[in-house]
Amino acid sequence: MIVEEIGLDSSSRIAFQSHAHSDHFVSGKVIFATRATKFLSHLRKGGFYREVGFRKKFYIGDIKAKLYPAGHMLGSAGIKLWLENGTLFYTGDTKWFKLRTAEKSRFPRADFLIIEATFGVPSFTFPAPREAEKKLVAFVEEALDRGRRPTLYVNQMGKAQEVMKILDVHGITVKPSREILKIAKVYSKFGIKFGNIDNEGEVVLRSYRSPRVENSLSPWELIVSGFGGLKLSNHADFWELMRIVEKVKPERIFTVYGFAREFARILNGLGHNAIDISPKQKINL
Repeated sequence: MIVEEIGLDSSSRIAFQSHAHSDHFVSGKVIFATRATKFLSHLRKGGFYREVGFRKKFYIGDIKAKLYPAGHMLGSAGIKLWLENGTLFYTGDTKWFKLRTAEKSRFPRADFLIIEATFGVPSFTFPAPREAEKKLVAFVEEALDRGRRPTLYVNQMGKAQEVMKILDVHGITVKPSREILKIAKVYSKFGIKFGNIDNEGEVVLRSYRSPRVENSLSPWELIVSGFGGLKLSNHADFWELMRIVEKVKPERIFTVYGFAREFARILNGLGHNAIDISPKQKINL
């Protein structure tokens, strides 16, 4: 999206990048982001990043701005802009509930809200992270009790480190892929330590894009994803998205990604003023 010539997770001369997942990478003369997002992004791409801390006011030209933790992964952020016609908050990918390896999300009051809708329909209802954690640990412990070595398929950046930390807390060692390990080393620089990495680890961690037969996983293999077998998600589900809307209290809402159209229709049915938009759309307020 482009607002006042500022790219929000969109390439522009001046851009804001909410987090370090590749589908949100941007290019620009200057890219505003958190320090963690800069370090993680530089594992895969270049670019001049201007580091900004959470809840510290800064300026993009004449526009005042502030970043808030998004809770999606380490360093993920939403941005609030003070515009001529009111304040705007853009969430990017976000999470209401606290994860072990991400900063607790915060959502400021704003006149306009641009909100991701990856899981923006009521059929997406996820367990709270601690409940999903119990199911994950139970799966792993059952496999180990039966003399099996479980394999977990995860997003290499963010989800993998969350799973690593969960297993670490429960005293379970892991054998991560080389890419997952490289990302974990960056996490450790920001205070997220892992004491359970072992070449002979009890649990194997692989990218969910690894070669595998989608519908032929063994009983000791598991996809950990909002779309997978165990729904430990670092995205907000439908009900978390609704809580975010109520927290921000916007006069107008723009929905983007995933089920943007359906989420906008639901919000309008509840009395909100909402419209779905394209990720590359220029928005005039």
